Amino acid sequence: MNRLSLQAMKKAGQIRAKLKMTSFEPVNIFDVCATLGVTVRFIDVSMEGMYVNIEGAESQVVLISSLRPLPRRVYTCAHELGHHLFGHGSRVDGLTDENTSSSVNDKDEYLVDAFAGAFLMPLAGIDAEFMKRGWSVHAALPLQFYTISSIFGTGYSTLITHCQVNRIINEAEAVALEKQKPSKLLKQLMGKDVINSHFKIIDGLTDIPVIDLEVGNYLFLPPNMCIEGGHMVKLRGTDIGNVFVAGHPGIARAVSNDKAHFIRIQNAGYVGLAENRHLEDKAE
Repeated sequence: MNRLSLQAMKKAGQIRAKLKMTSFEPVNIFDVCATLGVTVRFIDVSMEGMYVNIEGAESQVVLISSLRPLPRRVYTCAHELGHHLFGHGSRVDGLTDENTSSSVNDKDEYLVDAFAGAFLMPLAGIDAEFMKRGWSVHAALPLQFYTISSIFGTGYSTLITHCQVNRIINEAEAVALEKQKPSKLLKQLMGKDVINSHFKIIDGLTDIPVIDLEVGNYLFLPPNMCIEGGHMVKLRGTDIGNVFVAGHPGIARAVSNDKAHFIRIQNAGYVGLAENRHLEDKAE
């Protein structure tokens, strides 16, 4: 592991310690930014994101494109937070593929990419999630990898790349997993006629307090979980549990006898402050 990667991991650990979080648990990056005094705003501009360093301002600003997929926005937000934490000046990050980076020839970009990966997807946390389900990371099925990516809030390909870079899986295993795209997984679960959208899989061993979704996203839950509130619509049962679709913005709750998750839903393409993203539409 090189010096920049070690520096990034150290910073990720320091921030987790500051927030009184373990080195295992998933984080909600938008909530983390709010706690650290960084304002996050979604804008409808074709880019990944931007860090705005305003000298003398009480709160620095991160701008995230609302045009990008939700998991990508999560990673981009962590990337821009890295610029803030490492004291970099204002930066604009252009469009990239989910499993590629703009950091090849830029040490600062490499550093904040490494921070984003370490902070969002701690290696100890990944190992723990696979182990408690009795899954081998080296023999994991695409659906199992997708489940783990749902827990950490990142993209499927992003998790695969992160695991390969950190030698949790080898290149051949990564290539095999990448052959199965999320859209194909969704069709396998719901049928060929399903409307493609982002989806999350939450199983009975998932311990996250909050699940972020957009209107139109799907959520797979264990059969013993029910939804409180009218924001989510049950579609049908599947081989891995019941599937719901997010109907309109607001806050719902998924509950069972021993688990509970708040579900925060924002409008697709929401523009505005991140802290207001799940507010319900005003009555006309």
